[in-house]
Amino acid sequence: MRPREPPGASRVHDPWRRFAELTDWTLRWAELPPGVMGSTCHRTRTVTLALGMSQAERRCTIAHETKHVERGPVAAQETRREELLIDRAVARLLIPDTGELVDALSWAGGHLETAADALWVDDYLLQVRLGALTDAERGYARRRLAYGPS
Repeated sequence: MRPREPPGASRVHDPWRRFAELTDWTLRWAELPPGVMGSTCHRTRTVTLALGMSQAERRCTIAHETKHVERGPVAAQETRREELLIDRAVARLLIPDTGELVDALSWAGGHLETAADALWVDDYLLQVRLGALTDAERGYARRRLAYGPS
């Protein structure tokens, strides 16, 4: 018999496991330029992550770079658009449940860094997720934050 998991536990995306499934890709760690947390080279099939990141930053960055692998290379003029699409997809992938998002914000008293820690993401990804809420999610969040947990 399989042990019971806590509610929502099976929905937690493991970006490290997903990257490990890409058996023909290599992960390496290196000093990268300031502000660059990761890079993907489709030619060499290598993902490089920056040294010195926090656990949440590593988790978000490997998820981001894995999306680059899955989506494939893009033309240089599409880079900015692609980054935005990937950021939004990863934010939804790592924070899929609006209820958990609102719970974290409520628990953290609106302090984004604390809420991000509770959600196992970095501040940037939480901001991306908040900026991409649907109208329905935004309405739900407003109601929950105004009236407390349901």
